Amino acid sequence: MSNQVIVVGGGLSGLSAAHKVLERGGNVLVLDKNSFFGGNSTKATPDINGALIKTQIGGPEIFAQDTARSARDLAHPDLINFLLEILPLLLNGFRRNSKMFPGMTITYALMEVIEEIANNQPDRARLIKKERVTKLIKEGDAVIGVEYVKDGQTCKEYGPVILATGGYAADFTEDPLLKKYQPDAKIKFLAAEALRGVGGLLLNGEGKRFCDELGHRDYVTGDIWKTKVPVRLVLNSKASKEIEWHFKHYVGRGLMRKFSGEALAKEIKDPFGKKFFHNIPITITDQFHIALMSPILLYTMDGIDINAESEVRDMQEQVIPGLFTSGEIAGGIHGANRLGGSSLLGCVVYGRVACDSASRYLFQNLFSATANRRLGQIVEQLAPYQTTVSFDPTNQKVHLEISWSIIGTLKR
Repeated sequence: MSNQVIVVGGGLSGLSAAHKVLERGGNVLVLDKNSFFGGNSTKATPDINGALIKTQIGGPEIFAQDTARSARDLAHPDLINFLLEILPLLLNGFRRNSKMFPGMTITYALMEVIEEIANNQPDRARLIKKERVTKLIKEGDAVIGVEYVKDGQTCKEYGPVILATGGYAADFTEDPLLKKYQPDAKIKFLAAEALRGVGGLLLNGEGKRFCDELGHRDYVTGDIWKTKVPVRLVLNSKASKEIEWHFKHYVGRGLMRKFSGEALAKEIKDPFGKKFFHNIPITITDQFHIALMSPILLYTMDGIDINAESEVRDMQEQVIPGLFTSGEIAGGIHGANRLGGSSLLGCVVYGRVACDSASRYLFQNLFSATANRRLGQIVEQLAPYQTTVSFDPTNQKVHLEISWSIIGTLKR
């Protein structure tokens, strides 16, 4: 087996896995279809969720309950629990750079470091961009490498494979499903849930609220489809100030404009059961930032079936040796609906988990191959005895069996 782990995808999850491979002492190859790393991870605007960290109110049980409730009980409990176990080790030292989105802050840091390693230690890290992985190479039931196309040529690389290719919401290839089902996807821009979290209100074409703005994405999206358009997101000056680093970005792109209160609905009495109103009261003399809203494809819910070790499972729920996955392509973590702030979380945590599993698999196989070569030499030394030698990498035991026959002369 080649002494490397292959990571397909250069977003946050893939880069997290690649860095962890290097930390574990392995070599890594990162393949990405784009001309640059980062993917959609650099556009992620919410903060990263956490449990058992300094800024959290409540414990991991509350976070697990929120995740399961949002997932409509479609997530695997063992994946959620493992997410919470490893999470505090990663996030207590994290601080957001207020001038950049969190996804950009984390992903760019990983990009810069691995590019430096690839330049200075090309034997440890290789980065190949503008390619397209077309096939998983198998030997029996095990995945042993990938086949990819670059500049019209088909190439092969060998080693355990981590798939970190993300979802299909940003698939702008020649004939994507987006072209059929959402042809305007390229001209839309994500509005972070944080805009609603700080007190932003959604008003329909009649200037009325029509839903609980703090509801799950699918609930809010469903009600947007039902109501009278255009739908506007309204932030008063207090809400705008709290999330200033966000709205300045949107204003700069021409997606938000400032209005006076005369153009907005004057009544805030809630008919939808919303219990928490942030940054109130709203007054007619205030200044407001307004953006037109429309549903957009953002995140692919669920995906390839994995266990808590990020090992890919087949239709019979059996592990496929040599194949691992992490990030948006992995299923069972978020279920039907992902919590805002958990996309970066899943990428970082399960990127590292996938690396640990892939590195362990790589080293066990390399050690097994080396041991078998040495044992073969021992067998040659023991000839002409009948010798059977086997190595069990799971418990690191050698089984040696020697047999011989005695040929004598019979006398009367």
